[in-house]
Amino acid sequence: MPEARRGVSRRDFLSGAALAAGAAAVAGLAGCAPQAAGEAAGEASTAGGDTMAATGAMQTTDPSKAVWPVVEEVEVGSAGEGEIAFVAEPIAADEITATHDVDVVVCGLGPAGDAAALACAEQGLKVVAVEKQNRGNYNSATIGGTNSKLHEHWGMTYDTDAWIADAMVDNAFQGDMTLFKHFLEKNGEAVDWYIGHFDNQNLDDYPLTFAAGDFPDFRDEWDKTALSRSWNTSLNLPYPPGELADILAGILTEAGVEIRFNTPACQLVTDDAGKVTGVIVKGEGGYEQYNCAKGVVLATGGYEFNQQMLKERCRPRGVPGAWLTGAFGNTGDGLQMGIAIGAAEDEFPQPIMLDPEQLMPYLRVNKLGKRFTPEYEPYGHLAMAIQAQPGTYDFYVVDGAIAEKIDKIWTPSSSCYGPKEVWVGAATSENALKADTLEELAELMEVPADEFVATINRWNEMAAAGKDEDFNFPGEMMMTIDTPPFYATKEHADGLCTAGGLLVDTACRVLDKERQPIEGLFAAGIVSGGMFYNTYPHNLNCLSHTRNCLMGYTIGQVLGGKEA
Repeated sequence: MPEARRGVSRRDFLSGAALAAGAAAVAGLAGCAPQAAGEAAGEASTAGGDTMAATGAMQTTDPSKAVWPVVEEVEVGSAGEGEIAFVAEPIAADEITATHDVDVVVCGLGPAGDAAALACAEQGLKVVAVEKQNRGNYNSATIGGTNSKLHEHWGMTYDTDAWIADAMVDNAFQGDMTLFKHFLEKNGEAVDWYIGHFDNQNLDDYPLTFAAGDFPDFRDEWDKTALSRSWNTSLNLPYPPGELADILAGILTEAGVEIRFNTPACQLVTDDAGKVTGVIVKGEGGYEQYNCAKGVVLATGGYEFNQQMLKERCRPRGVPGAWLTGAFGNTGDGLQMGIAIGAAEDEFPQPIMLDPEQLMPYLRVNKLGKRFTPEYEPYGHLAMAIQAQPGTYDFYVVDGAIAEKIDKIWTPSSSCYGPKEVWVGAATSENALKADTLEELAELMEVPADEFVATINRWNEMAAAGKDEDFNFPGEMMMTIDTPPFYATKEHADGLCTAGGLLVDTACRVLDKERQPIEGLFAAGIVSGGMFYNTYPHNLNCLSHTRNCLMGYTIGQVLGGKEA
């Protein structure tokens, strides 16, 4: 079973009650070790025509038959047990209890579904939004972009050539560059449209996230103290995160959208030519079919609560040791619905959006007692470094003077999620191991004492010299660890959501395996793919939330007959 979260995540400050619910869900399902490679390869040799087997190797187009060879077994645990709504076998006509004729059905009411339903309704379309849970889902009160009126208000301009270069490096050039270019061209227009629906139109109340802490005048394009460029593109919405789902539901209802909660989408309906003509949902009285004149929008989120899909699609070492999400309906329904009618998805392994459990760049060591990374790097990068360590965990280490020393690492990108005392408290909490000597601390950590003490001594020498010779951590930010008592906290990466999905074009049309649009089918948000690989690029701050907004806005433009 994945361990409970330790430390403090930025989502602790950006999301509300969903976190407590997510933590409870984490405890609900034990992890499962991956199947032995030899066993799966043996099974593959007798599989059907979609499988090729060779000595010691296997390929398959059926994810359920795939195996991930590993050098160290790690747990592959989901965020909890979600109720899967997708129905694989055709739902018979005599099982349909009601039929409705509409223009558009939006499946899922997270930020992407909200934007899609609203944009379609404002084009005069008859829109129904169905949501699996009893209310919508909204994890964070932030949005971003590069060229909105809000960014103009704060005097922000960006080197978009550098931005897109970072984007392509982050996804190892696996992402569709046309999607990134479309984002750069259109994100401001979409954000302006979206923000225009809130009752608060005072732009001063939408601060840059990096300027929302102790650096209110920070206007650099990126935080230059970070090892990689951490872009100053995120903005805070002036609403509590826990209230945004209901606020959006009210805006949608006022725009004429019919919302049906507790009504999951189960199966797509197609005609003989493969066009999507509708969707079957499950209401209180059974299955109902919506015939859609314009199209079906999948905005059903990821598959964090579906352990089988995580085992199939994600590298075992890429699945986090703990999850941080309250989106209990995210069981991969929309992704499976699309695949069932021939849609293409991101190649495997699919990415997961990861954070370290502790966001401060405290010194890190692995179970061998050795430092392994430059600690001040964007969250996704640091989380991946943690996942790569033996056992997929590490320890972050501070000393008894951390309350005074934390000023050395207090920067725009570290100050914006909470006051100093929160981060100090997390590093010295009851979850931390505590000792009066480094040797005693190493014993509590169960790491080699000689190696651990040598690591700390080496760090202190470099801190005194103001130069990290090993990993190029900013020398001016290095704080010595020399004042008892000493603290070490075990840390895994936190999983926020999966980030792989159905391939789409710039019009958000879902593509088939020949990369041709499937008529009548659209996808928005993290059920859609094409942009991320290995992990989510946190240094492109708020890309995901802004992408949700842009994709929903784009779908409304397309179905309303306007340019995408």
